[in-house]
Amino acid sequence: MKQIKAITNKDDCLNEDNKIKAVIFDFDGVLSSYYVRIAGPIINSAKRFKPDITEKQIEESTLFIFSKMNQSNSKLNKTDILKTAFKMGKQMGLSNFQTLKYLFVSFISYFKFRKTIVPITGAREVIRKLIDQGYKVILVTNTSNGVIKAAKKKIPELELFDLILTRDEFKLMKPNATGFLSAMKTLGLKADEVITIGDQASDILAGKRAGIKTIAINQRSMSFVKSHLVEQNPDFIINDIRQLPNLLRFLRDCIIEDIRHTIDLTEKTLQEYLSDRKLPIKVA
Repeated sequence: MKQIKAITNKDDCLNEDNKIKAVIFDFDGVLSSYYVRIAGPIINSAKRFKPDITEKQIEESTLFIFSKMNQSNSKLNKTDILKTAFKMGKQMGLSNFQTLKYLFVSFISYFKFRKTIVPITGAREVIRKLIDQGYKVILVTNTSNGVIKAAKKKIPELELFDLILTRDEFKLMKPNATGFLSAMKTLGLKADEVITIGDQASDILAGKRAGIKTIAINQRSMSFVKSHLVEQNPDFIINDIRQLPNLLRFLRDCIIEDIRHTIDLTEKTLQEYLSDRKLPIKVA
């Protein structure tokens, strides 16, 4: 009979049941730089029309856009996009006319950089390591097939993924769980065998709706987004994708039961959590 007890040494924990077998990755902000491809061009466009724009205004506008993304279970129509854009422009201190010009320039800038792929440091190595360890690797992203095709030149490990689903494969984008559920059905995976990693609250929401474990990755350059992620209560938070293999190694041998509060690995290591006897562990 299994029981719950706190342990202080991960080597004491061995469990053959319910091991994590697959990792669902997001793309932007997890494998490829979100700033270079999306945020940078848009921010530079804003500064062109409002040179005195503050970091706080940029951060507030970013969080506003992210919150809107979380509220939608489908692709936004043109009317919704325009309404959101004008509200964002107002937050940034732009007039309606400035906002229109800003949208035009932002679109051109985004189109120019949309296939500019800069791999996140360590991402390629992590993918190879997980594949070598026998994990299924899956990509579920709100970006397009065209971008992923371009990304394969910079991140050739994408060719090794067991499954790639983009917004072109399903009408309902994250935070809807359709992509995750489709991936699990296609590969014959159960919810407790899967974990997902993403950099936005929409990724966490989609994961929770699919009933799988969730990891939020909060790059240090996007630390202001952390509170936005914490609100969705992900199971774990990390700030470097290179932390992923160690976390998966732990979860492969141990089952942390009843995760009610986020395990924040940007503040403490797993070993520190274990030493503090904070993790309820199911052991044989």
